[in-house]
Amino acid sequence: MSERSAEVEAILLSGVSSVYPSAVLCFGTESSPQQLVVGQATAQTWFDIASLTKALSTTLLVMKLCDEGNIELDEEVLPGVRVCHLLAHCSGLPACFPPLWAEQNGLLTSPSLATRAQVVSAVRETGRSPAGLRSLYSDLGFIVLGQLVEQRGDARLDTQLATWLEPLDLAIGFRPLDRTASIPSHLCAPTRRESPQREPLQGIVHDDTARAMLGVAGHAGLFAQAESVYRLGQALLDCYHDVPTGPRMRLGLRQETVRRFFAHPALPGLQSTWGLGFDHPDPLLPGAVSSSSAGSLWSRRGVGHLGFTGCSIWMDPDRRVVAVLLSNRVAVATVEQAEQTKSALRSLRPALHDAVMRNLAR
Repeated sequence: MSERSAEVEAILLSGVSSVYPSAVLCFGTESSPQQLVVGQATAQTWFDIASLTKALSTTLLVMKLCDEGNIELDEEVLPGVRVCHLLAHCSGLPACFPPLWAEQNGLLTSPSLATRAQVVSAVRETGRSPAGLRSLYSDLGFIVLGQLVEQRGDARLDTQLATWLEPLDLAIGFRPLDRTASIPSHLCAPTRRESPQREPLQGIVHDDTARAMLGVAGHAGLFAQAESVYRLGQALLDCYHDVPTGPRMRLGLRQETVRRFFAHPALPGLQSTWGLGFDHPDPLLPGAVSSSSAGSLWSRRGVGHLGFTGCSIWMDPDRRVVAVLLSNRVAVATVEQAEQTKSALRSLRPALHDAVMRNLAR
């Protein structure tokens, strides 16, 4: 192992117990990435990737439907709210429902197709600020967006994504509560509910609202293995660079569509790091320490996303670098411990990504 690889592994190992029970890091610039596994995991462990669902399911399906002419970025979805507002987290919708909202409304007892409709209806009836004025990261916006994708794609999110990604043979998918899951629960990293009781979960989506939606939602619900997330990231960069390769190596998205979604800022005048469905590292100011999870060495033209369960993906389109961290930092027994792992991961991520960039330096 090289000195630089040892640095990456040491940082990843430092998080075991203090940040997460399990983690897999997959990074590189080639079709054969470097992969490091620590804690109670293997390379075949499936993780609940939480809000990476927003980027790797909902946003990608919107891109596909835009290419097909079935969705327009400027079309209105709610009064005064356009598709681009939802993607850029400036729809005016709140971040999420209040804690334990789904449980208190009786939506977790026996989720059904009717329950999914109840959740979407509740989101649509939620009060909101004027769209396009400020950025506020919103699960609710992506629930609305997920419903639009289902309407225009004429199938549920899990069906659309599985059909589209099948040629790439990726270990990425939803685990719906109303269908026989193709992903064995014993291969999934355990988590615990985000409630005072902290009930254990394995192969069941951690997010309460997504669980009320049968585990298939626009904001959360995906499970994945790290190398497959890496390969999906590289396939997306193939489209960005218009690489003329076979269907197993690319998504078939138009280059101009990918570049539009990766662009920053997403909307003229919007002060935010968000593009259309993807985040960007904060600008590097002289003498300042970057607050980005991507660290200080990642290209400021990079794009990525985080997941509440302890997951992330960052892509550098110029150097074709992809780094994927999957972990289960929410698999702790108390609310206080969950807050501690959240804070610890906030410190670990930038150090880890800086080490990755030093490892890949030529």
